[in-house]
Amino acid sequence: MLPRMTDPFSTSPSPGFLYQTQGIKAALHKTRYCIDRRQGLTAILGDVGMGKSSLLRLLYGDYAAKDEFSVSFIPNPSLTSEFAFLKEVTGDLGIPPKASYQKQEQELRAFLVERFSEGRNVVVFIDEAQRLNAKMLEVVRSLLNFETNTAKLIQIVLSGQIELKERLLSPAQKAIRSRIFAPSVLSPLTLSETKAMLTFRCQQTDIELPFSDDAIQAIYDTTGGVPREILKVAAIAYELARVNGMTDVPPEIMEMATREAVLS
Repeated sequence: MLPRMTDPFSTSPSPGFLYQTQGIKAALHKTRYCIDRRQGLTAILGDVGMGKSSLLRLLYGDYAAKDEFSVSFIPNPSLTSEFAFLKEVTGDLGIPPKASYQKQEQELRAFLVERFSEGRNVVVFIDEAQRLNAKMLEVVRSLLNFETNTAKLIQIVLSGQIELKERLLSPAQKAIRSRIFAPSVLSPLTLSETKAMLTFRCQQTDIELPFSDDAIQAIYDTTGGVPREILKVAAIAYELARVNGMTDVPPEIMEMATREAVLS
């Protein structure tokens, strides 16, 4: 059973409290397909605050719990050099550091071959992948060359902001772009999804939804359906109501919260 949230509108990337819209479910399905069928590389893309990190952490937790997988999670990739990046990936897989890039790569290859012979799949999740420069993207591409005639020995999931999509679409990144299988692009929530997410969050803490339909409309209009911004407005409105001894959020507090929560 999942632990109960102490804050129904927390913006922390807690995977257990990720409201799964149809878009999120589709991204989960495509990413799992890529991993399970050993397709090599996929990507989860979206603007800031769309829930990419929560989605990635959910996938990581699922696969880390399975004995047939060896899993690495890189929350914020190193930008110092290609060698540092490779050591970051291999180190999280438990591979000891070597003195050179070539030796580190050879150690990784041996690790992947051994895991494959054991019937295990190796998965690397990289969050904030828009931080990867061109040389590090080339490292990612080169790792996909570790393969048999029928399967990739390593599966890589990139999660990044829209700027990563723009870079991948450039002619210079054609080589790695062609390797990406079934990428996902997360979109803002609809009005009905906004209400469903807020209701879901309240259910996790056994409270009644404190927002009227008009209040939810105001939240949606203010945030444009971006999940993180929705939660910020909801958190402030709910706290202001509680401080004033209210269980529901009245219009005047809703108006104040929409002004306070979002930089405009």
